[in-house]
Amino acid sequence: MQIANEYVAAAAFLDAAMKEIGALAQPADTRVLDLGCGGGNLVQALLAHGYDAYGCDLKPFWQDATGAPLDRFATITPVPYRLPFADGTFDIVVSTSVLEHVQDKPALFAETYRVLKPGGWAMHLFPGKWYLPVEPHIYVPLVNFFLPHCPRGWLALWAWLGVRNEYQHGKTWHQVVEANVRYCTHELSYWSSREYRALALQVFGDYAMPMEFYLRQGYGGSAKLLRRFPARRLAGWLVSQVRMSFIVSKKIR
Repeated sequence: MQIANEYVAAAAFLDAAMKEIGALAQPADTRVLDLGCGGGNLVQALLAHGYDAYGCDLKPFWQDATGAPLDRFATITPVPYRLPFADGTFDIVVSTSVLEHVQDKPALFAETYRVLKPGGWAMHLFPGKWYLPVEPHIYVPLVNFFLPHCPRGWLALWAWLGVRNEYQHGKTWHQVVEANVRYCTHELSYWSSREYRALALQVFGDYAMPMEFYLRQGYGGSAKLLRRFPARRLAGWLVSQVRMSFIVSKKIR
């Protein structure tokens, strides 16, 4: 099964991060978990890079949706939140566009820590708290600014104006409002960089946001646009706030 370009690009970015930041030069000896793997496309792409890759999610989205062997996937237990792997299983745990959906981030960080080997790395790529110009899932401007409590009237305005995501075409504006209220309440949870830093230090004792690396290796349009910007540190911080953030933590405790 052919892998979509976005997953090929994500795998190339993570391959570079694991080698440069994680100092893991031998993919075949590196066991990687894609946390929140969805249909399993990134797992397939990481396998193509030679990694010993696995995936997990809350539902088996990967069935009939991936070219990777199905025995490389497992379902997360939601209550209490638990990853379906033994302690110290992985060298690296990665996620892409997952953290903005997670409601219980302390549980996810604790479980990530548990399944990592000593010295292992967690690497997360996700939309920043102040992502612009629109929330990237329901396409309503500034929703992530309002969260955790987005006014119904704001959602209603944009639904009435005709804003729809790819799953909402043909729905009335009333139906779109109800769908977006549910989504904002149960599926979105944007945190600031400061909140992620505090949690990572509490769980891992380690935190970094290597945005200069992201500018250099990132595959998003903002990274490509700003990588030639002379003030790299400022450009990286700006990208992390209004587009994509990249955070890493090492299991040092």
